[in-house]
Amino acid sequence: MRDEAFRHTVWSHLERGLASSSSVEDYLRSAVQLVGELIGAEGSYSLSGRLYGHLLTVATSDREAWEADQVEYDTHAGPCVEALQEGTRTNVPDLALERRWPAWSAISGVLGFRSAAGVAASIEGGERLALNLYSTELDAFTGEPIHRAELFLEEVARTLPTALRLSEQTKMAVDLQGALASRSTIDQALGVLMAQNRCTRDDAFGILRRASQHRNVKLREVAATVIERFTGHPAAEPPPFRAAARARSEGGEAS
Repeated sequence: MRDEAFRHTVWSHLERGLASSSSVEDYLRSAVQLVGELIGAEGSYSLSGRLYGHLLTVATSDREAWEADQVEYDTHAGPCVEALQEGTRTNVPDLALERRWPAWSAISGVLGFRSAAGVAASIEGGERLALNLYSTELDAFTGEPIHRAELFLEEVARTLPTALRLSEQTKMAVDLQGALASRSTIDQALGVLMAQNRCTRDDAFGILRRASQHRNVKLREVAATVIERFTGHPAAEPPPFRAAARARSEGGEAS
């Protein structure tokens, strides 16, 4: 498969992950599960990065890959560390013969791995993302598999800004939904108090505010209590918040 065709295949899979993930962490976890299938080499895989100067695994296919990574971080030595620091490709065809990183090689062997590799790609901010590859087979990541691994990681790195924006939008939607729910509950409680006390909206709001301050609880909780006490039913939930762009899109489809 030519490089552009392979990149398109990778992007098609990643796009589905972007659409179904609610956070960058979820997206990267879904991405790392695709590695073996797409590069054509069965194994264990992890994505590593740097946060506040510290190396860490941001997503992994299984526990064994995570444990092998931790040895690298503890000793500051291994193909993942080299990939993140130098941006180079590292291939370890036979862990039993590897002498550059003895601690990592020994533990990786205990975990059942016989070969490994590390590749890196640049991301925004001058940092790098590394893909760590482990296999129970000898020389599993030479030739086409390691080349595809590099292309795969480049596509993941390219999509990270989009994943970050989607994550921020999801958080914003959750925050707006919470604000909308609070406003809806308070409005319902004000209507109840106005009817019960035959008072204005400002007077009803004053009653809610004083109760909130006296009990040291949130205004929405006081409002919910008022609604349930006087009506016997909990406050009605508002309709789900929909981002404006999505709402316009759906409206266009309906017309």
